[in-house]
Amino acid sequence: MLVAPLKDLDQEMPDPKGHTIGFLSSEDVCDVVVEELIMAGISGSGILVLSGPTGTELFTRMMKGSLWGEAVEKMLKDGVLALEHGDVILVVAVEDREQALLVAKVAEEHGGRGFNYFGEWTDERLTR
Repeated sequence: MLVAPLKDLDQEMPDPKGHTIGFLSSEDVCDVVVEELIMAGISGSGILVLSGPTGTELFTRMMKGSLWGEAVEKMLKDGVLALEHGDVILVVAVEDREQALLVAKVAEEHGGRGFNYFGEWTDERLTR
């Protein structure tokens, strides 16, 4: 796997702001998406992959206490359900909305869904 699923080392998780977050059906699909994102200029160091029970813990830590309100609550609920069904959460640090759209487009081409962009002052659903 290009970006291994993150392990829980009690690390602080990033705030959703400045990230595009969504769901992929498997680690294999995630590999393809990550490879295409890196080839498109997205930094691999800004990509997090969350899966399984550990992913649930990390994702909950990332989303809890966020000031984003309803968007984060929905994303957290959808994310926990996705992880319970064996899906993978892809978290990508982006510079702006244009990069967020690129991430969503590449992911959607491979069945990615539920991608949201958390910008400076806005949150936006980019894919179904």
